[in-house]
Amino acid sequence: MENTFELVEKKLESGIIVIAVTGELDALVAPRLKEAMNKHIDMGDIRLILDCQNLVHINSLAMGILRGKLQAVKEIGGDIKIIRLNNHIQTIFDMIGLDEIFEIYATEDEAVESFK
Repeated sequence: MENTFELVEKKLESGIIVIAVTGELDALVAPRLKEAMNKHIDMGDIRLILDCQNLVHINSLAMGILRGKLQAVKEIGGDIKIIRLNNHIQTIFDMIGLDEIFEIYATEDEAVESFK
Protein backbone atom coordinates (compact mmCIF):
# COMPACT_ATOMS: atom_id res chain seq x y z
CA MET A 1 0.00 0.00 0.00
CA GLU A 2 1.32 3.42 -0.97
CA ASN A 3 1.70 6.01 1.73
CA THR A 4 -0.67 8.88 0.99
CA PHE A 5 1.12 11.22 3.38
CA GLU A 6 0.08 14.85 3.28
CA LEU A 7 0.69 17.98 5.34
CA VAL A 8 -1.76 20.86 5.21
CA GLU A 9 -0.69 24.02 6.99
CA LYS A 10 -2.78 27.02 7.96
CA LYS A 11 -2.21 30.11 10.05
CA LEU A 12 -5.08 31.15 12.29
CA GLU A 13 -5.97 34.80 12.96
CA SER A 14 -4.38 34.36 16.39
CA GLY A 15 -1.06 33.56 14.70
CA ILE A 16 -1.19 29.92 15.73
CA ILE A 17 -0.06 27.46 13.07
CA VAL A 18 -2.14 24.32 12.52
CA ILE A 19 -0.44 21.45 10.70
CA ALA A 20 -2.82 18.68 9.68
CA VAL A 21 -1.16 15.33 9.07
CA THR A 22 -2.75 12.71 6.82
CA GLY A 23 -1.54 9.15 6.28
CA GLU A 24 1.48 7.37 7.72
CA LEU A 25 4.13 9.40 9.51
CA ASP A 26 7.09 7.09 8.95
CA ALA A 27 10.83 7.40 8.35
CA LEU A 28 10.34 8.33 4.69
CA VAL A 29 8.11 11.33 5.33
CA ALA A 30 8.95 12.38 8.91
CA PRO A 31 11.66 14.77 7.62
CA ARG A 32 8.92 16.68 5.74
CA LEU A 33 7.12 17.31 9.02
CA LYS A 34 10.39 18.42 10.60
CA GLU A 35 11.06 20.82 7.70
CA ALA A 36 7.56 22.29 7.94
CA MET A 37 7.88 22.82 11.69
CA ASN A 38 11.38 24.30 11.31
CA LYS A 39 10.10 26.73 8.67
CA HIS A 40 7.44 28.07 11.02
CA ILE A 41 9.76 28.20 14.04
CA ASP A 42 12.39 30.07 11.97
CA MET A 43 9.70 32.62 11.03
CA GLY A 44 8.88 33.12 14.71
CA ASP A 45 5.71 31.03 14.72
CA ILE A 46 6.26 29.11 17.95
CA ARG A 47 2.66 28.23 18.77
CA LEU A 48 1.86 25.09 16.81
CA ILE A 49 -1.03 22.65 16.72
CA LEU A 50 -0.59 19.22 15.14
CA ASP A 51 -3.93 17.92 13.87
CA CYS A 52 -3.78 14.12 13.82
CA GLN A 53 -7.37 13.40 12.80
CA ASN A 54 -6.25 11.63 9.60
CA LEU A 55 -2.98 10.21 10.93
CA VAL A 56 -3.07 6.42 10.60
CA HIS A 57 0.44 5.51 11.81
CA ILE A 58 3.42 7.15 13.49
CA ASN A 59 6.84 5.58 13.90
CA SER A 60 9.60 6.15 16.44
CA LEU A 61 11.58 8.55 14.21
CA ALA A 62 8.54 10.81 13.86
CA MET A 63 7.89 10.64 17.60
CA GLY A 64 11.50 11.63 18.24
CA ILE A 65 11.14 14.59 15.88
CA LEU A 66 8.00 15.72 17.71
CA ARG A 67 9.74 15.44 21.08
CA GLY A 68 12.72 17.42 19.81
CA LYS A 69 10.59 20.17 18.25
CA LEU A 70 8.53 20.45 21.45
CA GLN A 71 11.68 20.94 23.50
CA ALA A 72 13.02 23.49 21.00
CA VAL A 73 9.88 25.64 20.96
CA LYS A 74 9.42 25.48 24.73
CA GLU A 75 12.96 26.83 25.16
CA ILE A 76 11.92 29.95 23.25
CA GLY A 77 8.51 30.38 24.88
CA GLY A 78 6.34 28.41 22.47
CA ASP A 79 4.45 25.14 22.56
CA ILE A 80 3.10 22.35 20.38
CA LYS A 81 -0.37 20.97 21.10
CA ILE A 82 -1.78 17.77 19.63
CA ILE A 83 -5.41 17.44 18.58
CA ARG A 84 -7.83 14.76 17.40
CA LEU A 85 -5.85 11.60 18.07
CA ASN A 86 -7.65 8.43 17.04
CA ASN A 87 -7.63 5.48 19.45
CA HIS A 88 -4.70 3.74 17.72
CA ILE A 89 -2.43 6.81 17.80
CA GLN A 90 -3.57 7.69 21.33
CA THR A 91 -2.52 4.20 22.46
CA ILE A 92 0.92 4.68 20.91
CA PHE A 93 1.27 8.09 22.59
CA ASP A 94 0.25 6.53 25.92
CA MET A 95 2.68 3.59 25.59
CA ILE A 96 5.64 5.80 24.67
CA GLY A 97 4.82 8.48 27.24
CA LEU A 98 4.16 11.26 24.73
CA ASP A 99 0.80 11.84 26.42
CA GLU A 100 2.78 13.06 29.45
CA ILE A 101 4.82 15.68 27.58
CA PHE A 102 2.30 16.93 25.02
CA GLU A 103 -0.99 18.61 25.78
CA ILE A 104 -3.62 16.65 23.82
CA TYR A 105 -7.02 18.10 22.98
CA ALA A 106 -10.15 16.82 21.27
CA THR A 107 -10.68 19.94 19.14
CA GLU A 108 -8.78 22.78 17.51
CA ASP A 109 -10.77 25.32 19.52
CA GLU A 110 -9.73 23.71 22.82
CA ALA A 111 -6.07 23.74 21.77
CA VAL A 112 -6.28 27.37 20.63
CA GLU A 113 -7.90 28.35 23.92
CA SER A 114 -5.11 26.62 25.85
CA PHE A 115 -2.56 29.06 24.38
CA LYS A 116 -4.27 32.01 26.08
